[in-house]
Amino acid sequence: MQNGLAYHFVIGNGTSTGNGQIEVGDRWRRQINGGHVHSDYLNNISLGICLVGDFNRDQPTRAQLESCEELIRYLRQRCGKTGGHEIVVRPHREMNPPRWATDCPGDVFPYSWFRRF
Repeated sequence: MQNGLAYHFVIGNGTSTGNGQIEVGDRWRRQINGGHVHSDYLNNISLGICLVGDFNRDQPTRAQLESCEELIRYLRQRCGKTGGHEIVVRPHREMNPPRWATDCPGDVFPYSWFRRF
């Protein structure tokens, strides 16, 4: 796609990069909008974090979840608050407009863990 990888960050699962390894994408380095949501508005105001895996079959690894939590904490500190509120973190299926519904991140993704954010 234009500008390459749609996400700002990718967290590996040990297949082609380290388990839990955070890769910084070019969109973060260049500080450009994401391409991860089917909405220009949301891509303009949000950051994309991709966890490698098929979460309709398997859950993310413990290392991926720990790295994701660490990255979210870092981004909240670095990016601050918006309008006096903490930055909202949502899975892809809750961000995409209903017209372009997605299954991502999958049915066995640990949503209860994710809700802590």
